[in-house]
Amino acid sequence: MKIEIRKNELEFEIESEEDLYLVYLLLDKNDLLYGWTVREFRTRKSERGERKRIYVGIRVETVEYHAFRGSLRVRGVIIEAPEWFDGIRGSYHTMELIRGVRYRLVKPEGVDRYFLEKILELFSRSAVKVMILSVGDEETAIAMCRMFGIDVLTTVTNRYLSGKYAETERTKLLEKYAREVATHAKALVKPSDIDSIIIAGPSRLLDYMQDVLMEELRSYARPIRTVTLSEGGLAGIFELQHAAPEVLKDVLRLEELKLVDKLFEHLAKGKMDVALGLEEVKRALDRGAVQTLLIVDEYFKELGQEAKSLVRQALSTGANFAIIPQHTAAGQKLRGIGGVGALLRYELRDEY
Repeated sequence: MKIEIRKNELEFEIESEEDLYLVYLLLDKNDLLYGWTVREFRTRKSERGERKRIYVGIRVETVEYHAFRGSLRVRGVIIEAPEWFDGIRGSYHTMELIRGVRYRLVKPEGVDRYFLEKILELFSRSAVKVMILSVGDEETAIAMCRMFGIDVLTTVTNRYLSGKYAETERTKLLEKYAREVATHAKALVKPSDIDSIIIAGPSRLLDYMQDVLMEELRSYARPIRTVTLSEGGLAGIFELQHAAPEVLKDVLRLEELKLVDKLFEHLAKGKMDVALGLEEVKRALDRGAVQTLLIVDEYFKELGQEAKSLVRQALSTGANFAIIPQHTAAGQKLRGIGGVGALLRYELRDEY
C-alpha cells in the first residue's frame, strides 16, 4: 500500500485486497475520510436520480470489512461536498474504498506513528498471493491463497475421462483437460494479482498434466511449484492447507491462528499461563507476564484506543501481538471468550 504519514493525517492508495484489511484496522470512529465516491444526484425536474462521481469528506461512524468479497465500506456523515450538490452535507453516505484511488485520512487526535509502524510491520509479509490449481480425477479446484485463508474461485469438471483408455488416448485427453483448466485460471486471475503458482494433486495426474499447465501458465511469468497430494480438487485444497501447511507458510498466517488453539489447549489442561478477557489480560500486562497478546479484529475495532493501549503496553514489555480475523475459526473461538486473550511467560496462580 502506498502511504504517506503526517502529524495528524495519512494519505494512502490501496493496491491490493490485503490493503483493505490494513486500512480497516487503521480507521477509527470520528476519523475524517476524504476521497472520490459515487452518489445519486436528483434534480427537481427529474424523479430518477443520476449517479455522479464526486469528492467528499465524511466523519466515520462504522466500518465494514468483508474478507472474501474483498470490500471495505465506510459509513458516516458528509462534512464536505461540492457546492453544486445541494443538501448533501449532514446526510449519511457509504463510501466503498477501491484500488487505485487516493484517500486522505485525518485523525483529530493525531497519528500514533509508533502504533502505525507496528501495524504496517505486522502485515508487511501478508501481501504475498498464490494461485492454486488442485488437480483431481473428477475436478480441478482453482483457488487464491491470501493472508488469512484460501478462497476457492471455481471448480473445473473433468469431462474428458469417463472410462478406460489406452495410454496414448489417455495422455491426449488429460492434456485437453489441462488446457481447459488453464483457460479458466487465466480468465479468473490476472498476472498482476499473484506472486506465484502452485500446481498440486496426485502424482499420477501431475505426470500427465503439469508440463501442459506450466506451458499454458508461462505467460504469468511467476514461479510455479508442484506439490504431490493424495487427492485433488476441493479435497486437495483442504489437504494442502492442513496436511502440508509448510507449503503456504509464507502466505497464510497459520502460526498466528494456531496460537489461539494453543491458548485453548492450555486452558483445557488447567494451566495458569493464559489470560482470558480484558481485565485478566490487563493485569497480566501490568505484571509484564504476557508473551503473546491475541485480539479479535472486531473487538480491536470496538475497543478503539483501549485496544491500541493494550498493544502498546505489550510491545513495551517485549511481548508479541496478533490480530485474529473474526471470520476464521480461530477468531470465532477467541470471540467466544471475550475477544481478547494472552499466552503468558509463566503461570500466575491465585492472581485472578
